[in-house]
Amino acid sequence: MRKNLSKKLAVLGILMVTAAGAAGCSSKPAETKAAETKAEETGAPAGETTAAGEEKASGGDVLKVTYSGTPEIHEKQYLMDSFFKKFEEENNCKVEVDFVAQADAIKKIQSEQEGKNYITDIIYADTANMSPYVNGGWMQDITDLVNSTGSTYTQMFDHSTNKDGARYFVPMSFDVYVTCANKKALDYLPDGLTEKDVVSGITWEQYAKWAVAIAAGEGEGKTMMPANLTGSQLLYPMGGMSLAYGGGFPEFTSDGFKDALGIIATIAAGDGFYAEQDQYTAPTDPLNSGDVWLTFAHMAPVGSSYNAAPNNYVIGAAPKGSKGAGSTSGAWCYGIAQGAPNQELAEKFINYIADPEVNYDFCSNYGGSLSPIEEVGDILGSDDVVMRAGIEMLKTTIVTGVPASDYSDWNAVKLLYGDVFNSILKNKAVPGDDFLADVQSKMEALKN
Repeated sequence: MRKNLSKKLAVLGILMVTAAGAAGCSSKPAETKAAETKAEETGAPAGETTAAGEEKASGGDVLKVTYSGTPEIHEKQYLMDSFFKKFEEENNCKVEVDFVAQADAIKKIQSEQEGKNYITDIIYADTANMSPYVNGGWMQDITDLVNSTGSTYTQMFDHSTNKDGARYFVPMSFDVYVTCANKKALDYLPDGLTEKDVVSGITWEQYAKWAVAIAAGEGEGKTMMPANLTGSQLLYPMGGMSLAYGGGFPEFTSDGFKDALGIIATIAAGDGFYAEQDQYTAPTDPLNSGDVWLTFAHMAPVGSSYNAAPNNYVIGAAPKGSKGAGSTSGAWCYGIAQGAPNQELAEKFINYIADPEVNYDFCSNYGGSLSPIEEVGDILGSDDVVMRAGIEMLKTTIVTGVPASDYSDWNAVKLLYGDVFNSILKNKAVPGDDFLADVQSKMEALKN
């Protein structure tokens, strides 16, 4: 076992809630207005290249990583000072990392691949943006390489990472959706419920009743969904609600999805929603300001608020529907680019990240993520109570990945969920079958 593994479990405190299930795309602590959740975060400008071993003399092999999505400052420090540096030390090499926005990363790799100007060895991408890499033929088949590592990976994201029986990416971490409540909201809990019930997971009907009671008592709605449609994240919590009632994701016509919409309609009819929620794709800022007291959201922005003021919030499992708790989930993954100039070193890197102890260290330090490797559960210590609880709770939660690769325009699918949500807000009722059938037809037209 590697020595001196960092055990920064404060960030993982949010995992107490993971019974809530899991979308997208990945974990980012400081979300702001119109900011995307981690699974689909935007990055810094293209071309921000950093070398983990800058103090080393030149010489030796160089592994070049295109990292699609810019981490927070503390995450980047861990990546460069520990995660990549350990690989350098073990392999007597240098790692150069190019941090780029997701859209820029796709353009960069496309240019390299189509021009046969191979520069990148390793690509880091999330499942919601993986389709261009896999369908474009830009990635190597790493099936045998991953199988040879001996680590057991979750199959939750195979729909995105694999194609036609071949694996092109391997997951490094993933995130889920959870409940977060300001402790002031506990005064409005429905009769018979306690803080402990919130942590273990209340029902969606109780959640709706709670949201309406908060609004009635405070004179304004304080429950939020990420309703901004620019870089929309709205479909992910709505998808998790659908799963909880036996519906699918993405889809608009099942009885389960309609039951989930009934919860939203109840909150809307009771004026329970935060009036300015359409300005946000994540709840961090309104949670921090106290404008929002209740939300079902991605664990990264929720974790940001919780970690900044843990005494102010209660983190809980995803609310339950008739079929249990449900959530969408997205993963961040590594793969080897076609024509990688440093093939042997790239293969060593895939072996490196498959080490359960390396993955444990990464997940402990990088945004409070969950591990996709089963064996990580075997090395948890007695002080890793929270991470163990999160892993165990996921076993009883209905979780689905993000099938973005099935659609020609995933953003267009997102906007359809926005149409449904805004119809509910306007009419304070579940849309009629004709409306939902029309939306379903529009979505099916987007299928590849």
